[in-house]
Amino acid sequence: MPDTRPTYQISSPSILPYVQPLWPGALATPFETRDEDGRNIGPADDHLSGRFLILAFLSDPDGDETMALLRALADLGDRLDAANATVIAVSAAGDARRNREMKRAAGFPWPIACDAPGAIFASYGLHKGSDRANRLVLLTPYRQVRSWFDLEGDPSATLRTIMETLDNSQAAEEMRWSPPHAPVLIVPKVLSAEECGRLVESVESDTPFLVRRPQPGEVSGNYRIPVYEHHRQDRVDLIVRDPNTLKFLDERIFGRVVPMIRKAFAFDVTRREDLHIARYVGSREGVQMGHRDNTTPAGAHRRFAFSMSLNDDYEGGGIAFREFSPRGYRVPAGSAMVFSSSLLHEVEETTSGVRYNLISHLFS
Repeated sequence: MPDTRPTYQISSPSILPYVQPLWPGALATPFETRDEDGRNIGPADDHLSGRFLILAFLSDPDGDETMALLRALADLGDRLDAANATVIAVSAAGDARRNREMKRAAGFPWPIACDAPGAIFASYGLHKGSDRANRLVLLTPYRQVRSWFDLEGDPSATLRTIMETLDNSQAAEEMRWSPPHAPVLIVPKVLSAEECGRLVESVESDTPFLVRRPQPGEVSGNYRIPVYEHHRQDRVDLIVRDPNTLKFLDERIFGRVVPMIRKAFAFDVTRREDLHIARYVGSREGVQMGHRDNTTPAGAHRRFAFSMSLNDDYEGGGIAFREFSPRGYRVPAGSAMVFSSSLLHEVEETTSGVRYNLISHLFS
């Protein structure tokens, strides 16, 4: 007779050898799955990166303990957010409609993902269908395994332990004499104060303002365009096309910055994209999350981002690399920052004044 059991039940014995033990400090196994509405989700997603992540493995979706766990986590929503933490639940149930109903009934604000093959369970030490205890795995912003807990009965004590861990981690971070740093190269004194001032003046001059890139021959010199990165409302870029300005800037970039890139990263930069002077002022708005510069086909050639501050008389406006540190980076006017285009980064809101920055992307 044909085997009419669900697919996972048929494959379950073959998956058992792939169940991996957990240990503190190990890099978390990456995965990509879909939430209860069919949207792709994984721990490396940009909007989750730089935050603590609690993976809640729901081994017994029909059990009363599972619903109690989801409700208890939901009750901690504000505290978790304040502790820079978020949650993904991974359900042994392969029926997304069932997960959606469970999420609604518990008031659970985070995604409940499906793990139909059981591969995510196996990556985090569980044999789906055989191991019945729910498991919480705490991952650090570096995506290392911090700790894990198998739950039996009331989850309150375990959740208190997790919250204490998060609170202590924040306190320890504030007390560190040497905070963690992103792999950023800083090159000082690429431009003088006077040279920076002239570039700032060029942004405020009477140049054409377009809402899209010009057609060939439409604009011969500098022009300005809005940049709605994640719908932000505070940025306008001047695209530098003036030949004399470009010649001067290329002399400085290739004469003072590129040799330092070769020294620090053993990479020979020979080309760049257009030079922009980004002007940030006012409320940021939009969606506050970072981005990477080389994740699309159009930007896959980019190796380094180039960012040079042109003024100091503003507040806020740091460049944050939240996978490495919650602190934003600011350098003096005339200094350049260079970092890998693959790093998640975000320009924070300018809270006072106007921020001017010369930017481009470098490659070979």
